[in-house]
Amino acid sequence: MADLYELLVTADLPDDLSEAEMAELRWHLGLGPEPEEFTIVTDFPAEFVDDLDDPQVAASGEGHWAAVRLPALAQRGAAARIRGVLFSALERRGPEERRPGWALTSRQEIHADEFDLATQFIRWLDRRVRDSAFDLSLHMRFYEDDALEPASLRNGELVTRNTAPISPGP
Repeated sequence: MADLYELLVTADLPDDLSEAEMAELRWHLGLGPEPEEFTIVTDFPAEFVDDLDDPQVAASGEGHWAAVRLPALAQRGAAARIRGVLFSALERRGPEERRPGWALTSRQEIHADEFDLATQFIRWLDRRVRDSAFDLSLHMRFYEDDALEPASLRNGELVTRNTAPISPGP
């Protein structure tokens, strides 16, 4: 038995995103290179780098902790357990449309232990869609369940009506 979830995120974002936000947004969706600065997700997991991973450390006999920068919603291709395809897309809306800005959709398969990055990313999306002209829609299901359920941020954590918070706290 796996602890996997399907996460479906759709968002309409405003047109005023900065260059830095756009670069990081694209990277988190698997649509661009790693940015120079991080403002959307800032708390990355760390791993211990020891003499097996780094020749300089091997010479000293010591190790150190290093941040592992991983994009939040960048999986692509056939899903392992939830069926269907994993993807993320970001498209610009034209100024003639009702809501100029950015349209985002992402469908991901996420292990419960890895929800922190996705949750940090969703917290940022939530802050960016506070204007009533824009919106954020979240749906989630345990991989063995048949139907997606609406999800939301409650106290900064991703939840559905029938689940406890999935992500660790900030």
